[in-house]
Amino acid sequence: MSAARTAIVTGGGRGIGAAVARALTARGVSVTVCARTAVQLERVVREGGAVLAVAGDVSREEDVARVVMAHERELGPVDVLVNGAGILARGRVEAISPATFRAVLDVNLVGPFLCARAVIPGMRARRRGRIVNVASISGTLGTPEASAYNASKWGLIGLTKCLAEELRGDGVSCLSVSPGSVDTEMLAQTPFEPLMTAEDVAKVIVFAALDAPDAMTGSNVEVFG
Repeated sequence: MSAARTAIVTGGGRGIGAAVARALTARGVSVTVCARTAVQLERVVREGGAVLAVAGDVSREEDVARVVMAHERELGPVDVLVNGAGILARGRVEAISPATFRAVLDVNLVGPFLCARAVIPGMRARRRGRIVNVASISGTLGTPEASAYNASKWGLIGLTKCLAEELRGDGVSCLSVSPGSVDTEMLAQTPFEPLMTAEDVAKVIVFAALDAPDAMTGSNVEVFG
């Protein structure tokens, strides 16, 4: 996938997503950033980290369709999808409402499903594409007061592996990247200390998106400093 021309990065307004957008742009990829906060997205574009900003909620099918349509209209077919959008809700299981639990899964797990579902037909038709899901080390272990987040990331790694099998032989690869404690606004909501920067993780995600061999499809790459 080193010849990728365009990419959509969700969660691209800040943190890991913005770092990924900047790193892909530096490799010559034309990037659309998507997130719910337009002001953050516009700043990334203004600073040269992306070409196009489209605000939207990845948990809403109509928003995902609008983002993909805008990208294809302005930049062409989607070569790479990086599912980086994510939210965190902390609290013990008995204290978190079912609505909050569902909201985390909607963004962190249903969102990547909807985005992948939107771009896969075109990738299959061209027999070319790469999907990278930003999971977490929390998708391989349990931590207290993070049941919704952990469950969503365990599910995202499982979704990655299923997509890899469904797309095997179609020229489309799917990988997940699982960072540890990254210096972001999300981590600031937890008791954990940052062990790496968003830029550190972006380097691995860009490798997964552009340079990793197709034989790595289905892999979960841990970045656990």
